[in-house]
Amino acid sequence: MNSDLSPTARLVYVLLLATTDSEETGVEEVAALAGLGSAEALRPYIAELEAVGAANLMDHAGQGEVISVNEIPVVPEQRTHACVPCEDCGKCSCEYIKGICQDCAAIRSVQKHSREDIARWKARLAEGKTYAMGSSTSKLHRWDCRSLTSVEKRVEAMEVGVEALRNGLGRSYLSWSSLPDLYTAQELRLKGTRRKRCELCGPDPL
Repeated sequence: MNSDLSPTARLVYVLLLATTDSEETGVEEVAALAGLGSAEALRPYIAELEAVGAANLMDHAGQGEVISVNEIPVVPEQRTHACVPCEDCGKCSCEYIKGICQDCAAIRSVQKHSREDIARWKARLAEGKTYAMGSSTSKLHRWDCRSLTSVEKRVEAMEVGVEALRNGLGRSYLSWSSLPDLYTAQELRLKGTRRKRCELCGPDPL
């Protein structure tokens, strides 16, 4: 602990370290534990900690002022940087990749996967591959079988997950349901496919 720090600044530093991972202990609580009347009264001591690279107080997009605490003091040129808002949602991206937050990176990844999967599906249809065989079904279908989830419904489900994530419900709702593989009759004969044909769409027999 830096001997130039006041006793109160040292106490504030210890309290900040102790509450770094706690969502229940805010700045007001830290101020009260340090015997200070308000969060505003913390500022002089945060300034002391900033001067020695032990903490910093700065604005983060969508979060307001945030106190960061360093277990190991950092050198002056590394102590602070301007917050970089996410280019997609405008929230702080400092804890992930500068310029994009973790949630928006997840959204981009799923959307990219969906575009590539749809492009694959359309390309195979254009090649005349009209038999659909998904990993989760034991039957052989036509590509447009009503029992298979359509491209449109898959996109809709993905967008519901995107909206849920943007509303703070977490990334567990965000996913893309991959389209089934498509084949020609000749490809399936060569594979020796023995799957039953779907009674609903009745694909041509192999």
